[in-house]
Amino acid sequence: MASSGIILHLLVITMATQVASAFKYSDGCIVSVLSVNNNNIIAMYSRDFQASSEPVQGVHLSLDGNNQAMRVTWFNPHPFHSGPFHPQCMFGPSQHVLKHTSTGTAYTYRGGNFNQTLNSALLDLTQVGGGGVVSNTTVFYKCGDQNYGWSDVKQFTLLGRNAKKKEVADDTDTFCKPSLTGFFKDETPTVAAVADLSIDHGKHTIAALSNLAQAGKIQLLIHAGDITYADRYGGDSHNNSYVWVDYMNRMEPVVSRVPYMTAPGNHESEFHFAAYANWLNMPSTESYSNSTFWFSFDYMGVHFVSFSTEHEFMQNSTQFHWMESDLKAANRNRRAVPWVFVFGHRPLYCTSVICRERCKVEAPVFRSYLEDLLYEQKVDVYMSGHNHQYERSLPVYRQRAVQEDYKNPKAPVYIVNGGAGNPDFNDPTFEPRIPWRGSDEPTFDTGYLLFQPTSTQLRFQYMASRSNEVLDRFTITKSP
Repeated sequence: MASSGIILHLLVITMATQVASAFKYSDGCIVSVLSVNNNNIIAMYSRDFQASSEPVQGVHLSLDGNNQAMRVTWFNPHPFHSGPFHPQCMFGPSQHVLKHTSTGTAYTYRGGNFNQTLNSALLDLTQVGGGGVVSNTTVFYKCGDQNYGWSDVKQFTLLGRNAKKKEVADDTDTFCKPSLTGFFKDETPTVAAVADLSIDHGKHTIAALSNLAQAGKIQLLIHAGDITYADRYGGDSHNNSYVWVDYMNRMEPVVSRVPYMTAPGNHESEFHFAAYANWLNMPSTESYSNSTFWFSFDYMGVHFVSFSTEHEFMQNSTQFHWMESDLKAANRNRRAVPWVFVFGHRPLYCTSVICRERCKVEAPVFRSYLEDLLYEQKVDVYMSGHNHQYERSLPVYRQRAVQEDYKNPKAPVYIVNGGAGNPDFNDPTFEPRIPWRGSDEPTFDTGYLLFQPTSTQLRFQYMASRSNEVLDRFTITKSP
């Protein structure tokens, strides 16, 4: 790291030390004493949420895991006891030809005083593709209930499992301030990735992702935990289900257009993860998982593995055994799907000063559970959130950088990507002089990650949500 970077890190550490007497620890991070006073917490997180009278709300997509169907989930604002409900989706090859119908299910849950209705339907895309799903198939759809009303017509484009063969120029060292139409310099399909995203401080991230999705510039969104932060709201009554409704309504321009694939974080644990498990339908069964909290899928040449750091994942756990089996199978399929990308909420490598307990105490324990497995199975990237900041490692194993570049890496790259916009503020503090660290971003500003997979490259850009500036850029390459 350059000397100016070291000075900046030292200044941030000095500032944190000077105000430490006015701070306390919470969940492994230093937080203001105001935020650990229960009455002030209620005041801090009280706000007017946006309500909608639309009959269909919070429409969002998720992949089925077999690349033959798309699941649509949505919110009906009517109480569940007022049924019966007859949810359906109509879909087809154009907005004027919705000739296929999928009958959905209606259900509810009780956590957070939720008493309204969720609906879910699986669209069999082989019907649109004439008996076989074709990569880049665009599907138009609308969902609703004949007794309550319908959504407007929406669309998505299904991509294939396998990698794009085209190679693109490696402009890793070229920084720019791009326009909406040119975050990357070509039209290679792009994945967006976030963690720790709430309504208030995440508004710039949500707006940026909405613009990208509506312009067709991203094809998938993954979210590594801490979704809505509903557990911060509702006071002693914990009446906070409205937070999920508002969040999904705000995210609808993104996640009704591209699949939204998630992992649970610590802020989803309230009510035994009831809201997470009911709002977000992931392809667990299709990936031979016995839990809704971990799953995998192949998309755009990447084998994605979503796992839960909020459930047991030590070596003798059910989740660990599932992940081990899944990663071995993915390795056997590298010719078709060359990349393996694991995401979960809590980091295995991090250097935050404010969240030093997470990095000095928790992360070594998590590495003792998983690092050998990720290394042995040649995982390319592990992405997490939890810390509200962005940093990336060099290829690293057992706290030692195995190389100084990203060409044919011999160990995983670890990315902390938790700066999308939590209800508090982002963390600009990093320990200086970390040999295995590749880059960090000491800022309070929110951001999100983009990456483009091809058969031989993973090209990353970390974006500032408000300005759309490229704050960090790197490329992982592997020989054909």
